[in-house]
Amino acid sequence: EHTMSNNSEQKGDKRNQQWMTLPNLITGLRILGSPGLVVLAINKQPLWFGFLVIILVLTEWLDGLLARGWNVETAAGARLDTIADAIFYATFLSAIIIFNPILVSNEVSWIVAAISSYVLSWLTSWIKFRQLPSYHTRAAKGAWVVVGIGIVCLLAGWNIWPFRIAMIFVVFANLEAIAITIFLSKCAVNVASLWHVLHRRTFLPK
Repeated sequence: EHTMSNNSEQKGDKRNQQWMTLPNLITGLRILGSPGLVVLAINKQPLWFGFLVIILVLTEWLDGLLARGWNVETAAGARLDTIADAIFYATFLSAIIIFNPILVSNEVSWIVAAISSYVLSWLTSWIKFRQLPSYHTRAAKGAWVVVGIGIVCLLAGWNIWPFRIAMIFVVFANLEAIAITIFLSKCAVNVASLWHVLHRRTFLPK
């Protein structure tokens, strides 16, 4: 009985260690901070909105950087990061619609293309692995930066093309994610790129 109890405690400690890391805390802050985009949009605070977008985009880079640098990458952290990304994009889209619905309606085809590719990448992974993709590829991380720049340009009225280029980046990143799902023999997380899959690198198990 004592052995079973000790084993249960060890498993519990291991699960806690997977979740209780600084990178996961930063990811959690992105989850908590994302709804603030909608609040700022409702209150017409474009400056603070832009500042919060930059902070949230930086957390996407920082959590992965720390996880790799400190060797604390876990499947649990990758899944949490996927949830954080989905919440960010959902609140982000809602916020820019609130800010300027007419401007957004003019770019609806670009936005729909990006969202459709995102949904398709999720569906592909779910159908094959019964798991949502948590690849966090280099292309996806680059898309975060480009999207941030594009949104600032869009809302500031500077130029529409950075936003459109950002949507193209998002589509490309999601198409790569779909290809990764197709070529993987089993579910994996934190996959740098399709190139790594084709060259049979080792990935973190789910």
